[in-house]
Amino acid sequence: MVRASVIWLNYNSLNFIDIALKSIDSVLNLDFDDYEVIIVDNASSDGSFQRIKRYVDEHKPGNVKVKYVVSDVNRGYAGGMNLGWEAKDPESKYVAFLNNDLIVEQQSLRRIIDFMERDKTLAATNGLIYSRDGKRVYSAGGFGAEHWVFGDICYGAFEHECPGIDKAHYVTYADGAYAVVKVNVISKVCPNGRPFINETFLYLDDDLLGLLLWNKGYKIAYVPVRAGIHFEGLSTSKPGVGLYYGYRASTARINMLKTKFYVFRFLYIARRLIGYSILSIIDYRNKERYSEILRGVKEGLKLAKNIKRNVGTLDLYKAPYVPVNIMDAIIEYIYPWKKHKTVDFDMLRQPDSVNL
Repeated sequence: MVRASVIWLNYNSLNFIDIALKSIDSVLNLDFDDYEVIIVDNASSDGSFQRIKRYVDEHKPGNVKVKYVVSDVNRGYAGGMNLGWEAKDPESKYVAFLNNDLIVEQQSLRRIIDFMERDKTLAATNGLIYSRDGKRVYSAGGFGAEHWVFGDICYGAFEHECPGIDKAHYVTYADGAYAVVKVNVISKVCPNGRPFINETFLYLDDDLLGLLLWNKGYKIAYVPVRAGIHFEGLSTSKPGVGLYYGYRASTARINMLKTKFYVFRFLYIARRLIGYSILSIIDYRNKERYSEILRGVKEGLKLAKNIKRNVGTLDLYKAPYVPVNIMDAIIEYIYPWKKHKTVDFDMLRQPDSVNL
């Protein structure tokens, strides 16, 4: 019998407590024979953990074991999930990472693990995650492009607008809103046997794990299984959070991920440092916004050094990736804030000798 641990991460969810309670309720009622639920609270200060604990104690089925892990500080996604990882049952073969704003499909974990059981080289997966309207796609797996733009495949599209969504595909990474990994692989190849690097905190976690796994010879796939509905951004809605951590993560990625544009990475960073410094002077009304971006860029440079000490410089071409021509790279360099077109499976180029 396959045993699994589900790590459900909470942080200050009182302002969306109805969604959080629906999320944990869906986790407690999965159609799976042998699993535990590990609820990690990231030092919430709004009373949400107490509400959640009371709900779980009153509603959990008798056959589901629940563990509580309370952090002394907010450790972000990376550190919080690592705390849950350390608390997992030693017999667990699989671990699922779940956000507290995602409502899970009842059969999804069983169906995803059934798929993973058939391929020993498969280290991580995610199923079809819907946006909050339950109609548009939030994620059919993650992609990485040669000019360091990362995101979710078919994000914002309807299913009929996403060719190949009914078939399994190798992808760059499994989206951390609901990702399933094999414990033995993570324990073997990741720093300190844990899936994430604590210092990344937010936004450089699932994609970094995916790149590391591909670089170590393992594979990651999207599985055509209805996984759940993600009420995106509820946990990171505080003003400035996305700006700072987004630029911090993307700056670090530019400095630790080899692509054909890697030799020009210093130009990308210089453009950010100089460009936003000038904008903060010209557009004084948005000075605080630009200051957060600049702080993120500077901290991203430090974070890249930390990551390279832990895992080395990674190679995008070990993973499925989106090719980018010179003109698109130049446009991204000049206008990094522009909206990117939706990426589908047909745009992904697979590494050599990889077939699913």
